[in-house]
Amino acid sequence: MQKGYMFILLTALSYSTQEIANKMLVQKGLDSFQITFIIFLIGAILLTPLAIKDIKAKKLNLGVRDFGYLALNGALCVPISMALLSWAGKYTLASTSAVIFSSNAIFTVPFAYLILKEKASKSILFSLFIGILGVLVIFNPAKMAAGMHGGSSNLLGITLSLGAAISWSLYTVISKIRIHLYGGYVFNCIAFYFGAFFVLLILLATGRPVLNGLDGNSVLILVYMGLFIKALGYIFYLGAIRLTSAVTASLVFLIKPALATILAVMILGDKLQTNVIIGIGFIIVSSYIAFKSKQASVAARAVAK
Repeated sequence: MQKGYMFILLTALSYSTQEIANKMLVQKGLDSFQITFIIFLIGAILLTPLAIKDIKAKKLNLGVRDFGYLALNGALCVPISMALLSWAGKYTLASTSAVIFSSNAIFTVPFAYLILKEKASKSILFSLFIGILGVLVIFNPAKMAAGMHGGSSNLLGITLSLGAAISWSLYTVISKIRIHLYGGYVFNCIAFYFGAFFVLLILLATGRPVLNGLDGNSVLILVYMGLFIKALGYIFYLGAIRLTSAVTASLVFLIKPALATILAVMILGDKLQTNVIIGIGFIIVSSYIAFKSKQASVAARAVAK
């Protein structure tokens, strides 16, 4: 169990540095889609040996429908959600984009109801309400109406982060339909390849740089993101699930908002406005309520058996 919690901490640390590393690259002038393409291609390549091993072990025979489903997930995950999150780093603080993206669980509830027909408990709905309040506080509608406090670029960054969170929620829900058939390594490896391919098409169609503008420091950060965040981060997360449980492993997303904010302040010198700090508090409380509700639900099902 102690090893499982170590994996949770490693996953949280890995995921909490995503927006910070992205901000460093954006500040160097790298294109958001270029960053997304490179890190997901690295992640896919690194996951390939594990995916091949699982395909052989499970004796998977993937057909056209399987690849179509994986391509859909790759499109939602990479050129939509992750590209939006990377793009947000150009316009707002890394800490703000990290916290907004961490609110993706809020939007998972309605998507799960519409697509998977999953009913939400009262405590989950309450956590949803608290989380929405947190997002609204960060957006700060009163000051937006009074004169776009923080600048229109900051508002654009927050909006892009919200778009990334919503599309990630949809990806999460759709992935639940068949991910159990393939396993995590196979699913993510192939989805990452498809996603990277779609982003490459966007880069070529719009005349954006693919590898241009890279220097030694940028390459190191990109390799770090592909290796530690996309590949090892996911391996750590699956390890946490295996050694604890899916519910306990979700502690990662309770830790990330606070840890990502602390790291962004320490590494990038982010200066947080009061409304953002309050919003972070709401989102952390929302995540905690959802976590405890899931724990109670699992315990109740165990007793019923």
